[in-house]
Amino acid sequence: MKASSPASQGGLTIHNRLHPGHRYQAGVEEVLRVALRDLPGPWDISVYAVGRPWFRIDVVAPDGASWSVWVPVHDGPRVEDLADTVRAACVRRGRLRPESVKRRAARPAPEGTPK
Repeated sequence: MKASSPASQGGLTIHNRLHPGHRYQAGVEEVLRVALRDLPGPWDISVYAVGRPWFRIDVVAPDGASWSVWVPVHDGPRVEDLADTVRAACVRRGRLRPESVKRRAARPAPEGTPK
């Protein structure tokens, strides 16, 4: 299998390692761009086919944390589900918030609560 060169744009580098006939090979980069479009970067993501029914997405977050997401591909997921899965993992694991979401101020403690 020939590895494609990484595609980099806007703080996101994608290493698409899916083989040329894989049903997600052509669209995986756009799915990942949509999933991470407003999260602060840089992100480094690699996508690999693992056998026929799975692929693995390896993520390196801006803070250097890394993790993998394994996704079954036999009957799905739809591209929207894949984008949601990757985004949720990145937000949860990286504890990052989209730039478009403002943080809420902490609620004041009730009177009489020790500080």
